[in-house]
Amino acid sequence: MPYDLTRMARQKGVRRNLTLRPIEPTQTNASSLASLYLAVLKAWNPSAILAGYDPPAKGVSDALVLDAPSDQTVAIQQAESEVSRLILEFTSGLRAWVLRVERWHEAKWSAAVQAGTGVDVASLLSFGEVSETIDVFIDRNVALVRNVSDQLRGRISDAVYRGYQQRLPVREVAKEISDATGLARKRSIRIASDQSSKISAALDRNRRDEAGVSMFRYRHSGKLHNRPWHKARDGKIYDSATGKQVEPDGEKMDGGDVIAADDRPGMPPWCSCREQAYLPLMAQLGI
Repeated sequence: MPYDLTRMARQKGVRRNLTLRPIEPTQTNASSLASLYLAVLKAWNPSAILAGYDPPAKGVSDALVLDAPSDQTVAIQQAESEVSRLILEFTSGLRAWVLRVERWHEAKWSAAVQAGTGVDVASLLSFGEVSETIDVFIDRNVALVRNVSDQLRGRISDAVYRGYQQRLPVREVAKEISDATGLARKRSIRIASDQSSKISAALDRNRRDEAGVSMFRYRHSGKLHNRPWHKARDGKIYDSATGKQVEPDGEKMDGGDVIAADDRPGMPPWCSCREQAYLPLMAQLGI
């Protein structure tokens, strides 16, 4: 339920501007999510798809070369059916995964608040404050895994039908399918890492809003290959509602930076920057 963390911190005797420590996504969470993605890709089994692959030898009349070999067409259709079933399992597994992450994040947030302010907010945190974020996350990831599978299906179909038309040996077609599958696996792992970071960033905002904290300090990821404008924001204070840079006491700043809604920490692809909850307690005390 909503609560006023600034007031509670002041009652605890905190007399300084306060930045809560960030909650960093873990590789364990990202790897667990990646395993859910990869389970869907198992439907695209190269051996099953290429069973019975036997194009006419070169030199045989083009009229005898099939454009759509029936064995492979059936195998691809069966794989598509299996993908549909696996996506149902993916959705169930994803919900369990994100609920575990939410509980992990809740504990991290409670610990960060207590370490910074001495306030125990564990009993005040409500699942209702994050339920919409979780539902949106699940819908987004179901769409992403479908997209990965659809792209892989297209590459596999192209490799098989081109193999028949060009009368390629099975080993060449198998290599193309293996390469396509490898790319899909790598993409799935990258997506999982990015999505793990994104849900953590979204939960950061949910919990900060629930606590009535209206400002954040920008924490750059420290990545070597970074977005320069992200690095330039490191340590600056922003209004959470508008994305506008403000003074350390929360007052408006003339000519300050403004963060676009789709460029907030954790929102751009593979952005690992963080929004740290910021409480301008000195300003509120008139110090």
